[in-house]
Amino acid sequence: MLSCVKKTRILLVSQTQQREISFLKPIFSTAVSHFLFNKEIVAANNMETAENDDKVTSGRVGIQDKGRLYPAHIPLNSISKGMIFLKSSIGSFVSPNNNININQLGETFPILTEKWLDYTYKLFLKDEKFDGRNIILEKPDYRGILKNYMYVLDDAEKYSKTLAYQMLQYLSKNKITLESREEVHYIDDINYQFVYNKYRQSHDFHHLIIGDLPTSIEGEIIIKLIEGINMGLPLGVIGGLIAPLHLKDGYIIKQIYSKYLSLIIDLNNKMNCNMLLIDWSKYMLHDVDQIRQIIGGEDLVVFSKWIGKDIRELKKMRRQVLKENEKRLEDI
Repeated sequence: MLSCVKKTRILLVSQTQQREISFLKPIFSTAVSHFLFNKEIVAANNMETAENDDKVTSGRVGIQDKGRLYPAHIPLNSISKGMIFLKSSIGSFVSPNNNININQLGETFPILTEKWLDYTYKLFLKDEKFDGRNIILEKPDYRGILKNYMYVLDDAEKYSKTLAYQMLQYLSKNKITLESREEVHYIDDINYQFVYNKYRQSHDFHHLIIGDLPTSIEGEIIIKLIEGINMGLPLGVIGGLIAPLHLKDGYIIKQIYSKYLSLIIDLNNKMNCNMLLIDWSKYMLHDVDQIRQIIGGEDLVVFSKWIGKDIRELKKMRRQVLKENEKRLEDI
């Protein structure tokens, strides 16, 4: 009886502390932001996380309008951009599931991001074999493109193998939308902004094409490694190699480094193109396996048949390990 009362008290104290921490967290983070980062960064960050543009204050609009190159552009000087990189680097390591930190980190990564954008833009321009040049000329926007293909859901027998059908199913299953992908904010070149936007809007297509990878941390690690190795994306390589450390499970970390990494490198050596050179809007009614053949031949088709299931088993195993650890702590 005394043990139950003691546990109840500990639980109530813990819940109270959590409420106090939750209440103090925004106050603390705001104070730290104002001391560590200048007003320009704080305003830009607030603008990016604003839920409605109409709610943005006139001070924030001033930052957005001054020197703005495209609608979502937030111009910053090099010092401010460097501070956002520092903030997002720490935030991404502490909380790898926070998309705002990941997005900011990718856009402000000094030197590497700009070099990658320059290389990729030139790759688009000189490409004649795939869709690179057409992508530059037509500038497809994938954020709302699937709305034109909702009808495929009414005829699964006819369309179930198509990219449109499987993407709609994938997005629904994972409770995400292409529209939810954040716009580019901090890249100060309209051509480079388009390249990075193409990558960001294509990310969910990559998940599906590679093998219906889940949006869990395990799935994101695999897709980041593939994007990094296939596209030369700096954040993909760095994120894919560092993120496994957050799993805190020796067996799973070993699997990612010793098994999946070598398989991904081998697969990339057999792929026919950089995935960014594919204009998804042209393949909506194509069989998904045909698209895989175009990108990576039979090797990608075979890889796609097992990788998603394998990663889900890995995710299940990690959850089981976490439950067992929690049970041990409760029994102490």
